[in-house]
Amino acid sequence: MIIAGNNSSTSHVLAAKKTKKSRAKKMKKTYKVIEDVEPELVVQIGPNYPSAMKRLWTWAKEALSGGRTISFELSKEAFGFTKKQIMFLSNIHVVCSGGEMVGSVICLFIHFLNEYVKKHKMVNMISFVDPGTIGAIGCGSAVQRSRELCTRFKDSRKGHHFLLPYNNVNHWTLTVVNPDAEVVYYMDPLKRRIANGEWVDVIDNAIKMYKEDLKKVPKKKVLWENMAGVPMQTGNKDCGLFVMRYMIEIIHDKETNFANKWLRRSNLVYTEDDINEIRVEFAKYFMKHCAS
Repeated sequence: MIIAGNNSSTSHVLAAKKTKKSRAKKMKKTYKVIEDVEPELVVQIGPNYPSAMKRLWTWAKEALSGGRTISFELSKEAFGFTKKQIMFLSNIHVVCSGGEMVGSVICLFIHFLNEYVKKHKMVNMISFVDPGTIGAIGCGSAVQRSRELCTRFKDSRKGHHFLLPYNNVNHWTLTVVNPDAEVVYYMDPLKRRIANGEWVDVIDNAIKMYKEDLKKVPKKKVLWENMAGVPMQTGNKDCGLFVMRYMIEIIHDKETNFANKWLRRSNLVYTEDDINEIRVEFAKYFMKHCAS
């Protein structure tokens, strides 16, 4: 009886160990599958990590896992037309952890900026252009992009500035255009000077088309101003965040005095808090308007 009892106990122990081992193996396999799908999407959340970004990442991990996406419509008020935009978990990861910014994130941030513009009655001073219509890749020929900009400029007034986040393959810059005055302000987070090339031609021709549509004679040459005093990006992939920071500073200045502030070389810098402010504002706006 005692031996039989011991055999029974041993059987139960062996069965339990086998079950435990099987579960562990299954969990390891499941983890491996998840790891293989999205191994890089990890956010280091320390004690000083902003709570708004933590909420965003917690929501995104659950809602956008397994290849799920979320979509939103570009606002006609902000961009002059509507268009569906899609956002992936990887896009939110970039906001929360760093990396190369995508146009959909910048577009949603522009929605946030446009609310400020409307609230402070600056709609005749500041407007925005969808980067998805003017980028160096996938946006058509130089002539097509000039026409897109000309259409966007059609309701321009004196002193009206258009903010154009521009992606030249793998780098974001900001171009601000005053079509009426035929003046262009160029802001590169790497502080590179304006180079003659396709982007200059796109802007110049857009302004020329705009003036001709108004039956006005354009100037012989558009004035390009290099904003050499803008704060310089500190990392290899944070140009998009710096462009977003430039935009928020421009709209917060009701006198649109950015040219005087940034025209000459300076030692201005953005702190980590300055850049995190952009991430936090995006996170708050996203959770309020997009998260379900």
